Amino acid sequence: MVDSPGTVDGILDRAVEILAGGRGISWAYELLADASARLGLTDAWLVVEPGARTPARPAPARQLFSLGGAEIASGTAQSLLAGPAGLHGHPHGLDDRANRLLGAMCTAAWRAAAASASTATDASSGLPSRAAITSSIARATACAARYGWSSTLVRLTTDGAAPEQDRWQALCAALPRALRTGDEAGVTCPGVALALLGNAGPDAVRPFVARLRAALSAAGWDGVDLHAATACTPEETVDPYELQRLAAERLTHAGVPSLARGASTSDLELELRLIPGVVFVAMTTPVVVLTAGATDALCDRVRRAVRSRRPEASVQVLALGAETAQDAETAQDAETTPRADAAQPAPLASPTGNGRTGHQLAPGIANGASHAPANGAPHAISATAPVAEVATPRGGRVSFLSAAFDPERGTSEVALALGGAHGRGHAAAGPLAGGALATLDALRSLSIDVPFYLVSAERAHGVPGEPVVVVLAPRRGSGAGSEGATAERLGVATAAADVEAASRATLGALNRHLDRHLATCPAGR
Repeated sequence: MVDSPGTVDGILDRAVEILAGGRGISWAYELLADASARLGLTDAWLVVEPGARTPARPAPARQLFSLGGAEIASGTAQSLLAGPAGLHGHPHGLDDRANRLLGAMCTAAWRAAAASASTATDASSGLPSRAAITSSIARATACAARYGWSSTLVRLTTDGAAPEQDRWQALCAALPRALRTGDEAGVTCPGVALALLGNAGPDAVRPFVARLRAALSAAGWDGVDLHAATACTPEETVDPYELQRLAAERLTHAGVPSLARGASTSDLELELRLIPGVVFVAMTTPVVVLTAGATDALCDRVRRAVRSRRPEASVQVLALGAETAQDAETAQDAETTPRADAAQPAPLASPTGNGRTGHQLAPGIANGASHAPANGAPHAISATAPVAEVATPRGGRVSFLSAAFDPERGTSEVALALGGAHGRGHAAAGPLAGGALATLDALRSLSIDVPFYLVSAERAHGVPGEPVVVVLAPRRGSGAGSEGATAERLGVATAAADVEAASRATLGALNRHLDRHLATCPAGR
């Protein structure tokens, strides 16, 4: 322990300055760097107590920071998190009294950062914050899934000779003037804004961009280059995180120079650390997240949070106490190992491990969203259960062949057969909604009219076998509702993996419709 009053006082005095001026969680790394230099440490870690437990909110997980943001071994992390809050280093650290004081200061700084991240308005721009616009996107995708209402998300940034901060302020000032009644806008990160065009398809984007350019021009910013990328719901996805990822990916592929700042490392790290269960984040390649327990829902939430801001990034979740490296497929062996006599089609994609403890993450649907909560198994699979068939009075049948989820691309794929014809469907969504949407797409590829849209796809927790329940509803004017007393169609199925179960449940929901449709076609089609 260090007991030199001058050294300790210097560290604490400097900590006050750093914590007073630090943004987000950058103060943690500045504090570690300063203390390490003063104490001559080769390694240093900071353990932060986020705050006390309240009746309305359970105690959040302790947060662990490393010198320079370097990755940390699971065993070392466990040992540090089990000890007192404050600064810990090698070969020595601070005395207990100084650590208690430093720990209290860091707790206050952490709570201030967490409060700032949850505010409704972004202080730097005056626009709605990321939390606010994310909530709006979640509502829009839920309405798209349930009612078929279209909305378009536009991701915006600027380029040009003017200073980046000036361009950003110009965009923030012009954006509200370009919105119509019902449209919303917000900040995803410094330099990048989002506009949500409610009840509007892609045809509304060009007039919106024209209004935005006119507002920039009117303010004297003719030399600012405006870049925009779009994603639509429900046409492309009904997952709010996937909708953001698609727009971000398209803007990245456009090679926008100022986008580098938009993918704010500090803001993303804070967002990840605020997810319950996350205790450590290393913004390395891939991004490494250490958790108190790597559940499927937690892994899925972490992955989608990263990809919504940095679509090109890969993610790895490590569970405290895990001792062996395993990828997503291996991690689910207990659930997905088929019977010895089961056929084994090749998977669509297989994640690759990189030697770290934990498992790769796969895309899915957000937990709590009305269309498909996240509880999908994060791994690429192929169907191994007996083939599901929907028979028709004239002998035609739709047969389930395989279903697979690609964690690298965030897409689901389903293969069906009708007699000698094969159909394959794809969906840019996670295992639950993706399995259902890809099944509808596969039926269309078989020239089968399916006048239904996906309302919800979720696993029924607490029910024996935990089946997946898929609800479909007829599209307006389709006449599908006249086939029975109830307009909605309900399908229930069980399978080892969510994408397969969702596909089988979708076929079950369409059983009566397919019987009627195929019975009127030659040779069962």
